[in-house]
Amino acid sequence: MPLLATRPFSEVFLELQGEGGRKHILEPEYHQDIYREASVRASETEGAFQLADLNVVERPISRGVQPVYVDDESDPSSLSYVGMIREDGSTVQDGETDGICALKSVAIRRGFIDFGVARSVSRDFFEKKEKAGVCRGDVLINSTGDGTIGRVAVYNRDHPAVVDGHVTIVRLKDRRMSWYVAAYLLSDEGQHQIYRYINGSSGQVEIYPQDIGRLWIPGCDDGAIERIARQFEAAVEKFDEFQQELRATLSLCG
Repeated sequence: MPLLATRPFSEVFLELQGEGGRKHILEPEYHQDIYREASVRASETEGAFQLADLNVVERPISRGVQPVYVDDESDPSSLSYVGMIREDGSTVQDGETDGICALKSVAIRRGFIDFGVARSVSRDFFEKKEKAGVCRGDVLINSTGDGTIGRVAVYNRDHPAVVDGHVTIVRLKDRRMSWYVAAYLLSDEGQHQIYRYINGSSGQVEIYPQDIGRLWIPGCDDGAIERIARQFEAAVEKFDEFQQELRATLSLCG
């Protein structure tokens, strides 16, 4: 059965942040109760905030950029970047390569980052595209494509990296809060909010940075935020350890 929602005409207007003025928003998902009420519930909690709030984020939300790769995708031996973990478990150090990690949207999974599909760009490219660079604690959100849109992960490495133009970067002032924000966005309520702002159809879907900025994060006491952050980060670390041990084991097979 199709979903039906009736709203007053005044609710089809959306304020344009940072630009002034308003626009009409007639996408049905924006007005349907299942998606609208997720926003309302989050906004009504004590201490709730929106992701565009500059009291919470370190800089305005932005997307990555189309990388200019320096590795040959058909030749795995050409891939090298600072911080890359080799098959034997050793790490490529700064000074051993000019390559910097580049993450496509496919690398942003549900709660973790798959460095197994990373590529590399030059240091010069990375320095020229500073806004597309990520650092530890950044929340990365897949922002395009059926099946990939809405995936969220926290960048948990110390080495530099750049993300492509399909990935949105949210940099919070409190890096522990990053894990809580990511956990909420991965929940059913968080996914409903993301889905509310998706534009497009027939597989060509996306959510814009300004709409990610409209997402409400419910307030939560400091103790709960710390527990969620600690457990989420620990789970990702265990997954990373598994991946490293698996690669090291498989390398023994020749």
